[in-house]
Amino acid sequence: MIFLNNNPPEESIDKLLSDARNDDEILAVLLYGSHARNENNAQSDVDLCLVLTPATFAQEYLSEKKLFFLTNHPFDIQIFQQLPLYIRTRLLKEGKILYCRDENTLYEVAFTHIREYADYEHIYREYLEEVSRG
Repeated sequence: MIFLNNNPPEESIDKLLSDARNDDEILAVLLYGSHARNENNAQSDVDLCLVLTPATFAQEYLSEKKLFFLTNHPFDIQIFQQLPLYIRTRLLKEGKILYCRDENTLYEVAFTHIREYADYEHIYREYLEEVSRG
């Protein structure tokens, strides 16, 4: 979706945030990508990530929640728990919090992710090294 002045209509963001507030499973909404880095242009989409409360959700359920938000809002929406570790790491570094139900719980989610990534990072680095060698 292309927006005038490279920015999404404020009422669209407000509607999404209202839907997020009304969904008890959504812990936070993060803006990431070119809009978060202030590098957006006329072709840039708006990347949003829904962070769900710590719980075990079936992948099908997560996909249904994502589909609901995608069909009701003009943004590129992802579910944090469905993203690969390295993308979650980038999102935590560059993302901007638009809504947070509970900062302590969001901190716990981030801390848990950081521990998971620390266990995985050496494998990821070795993989990147092998790919760069061809």
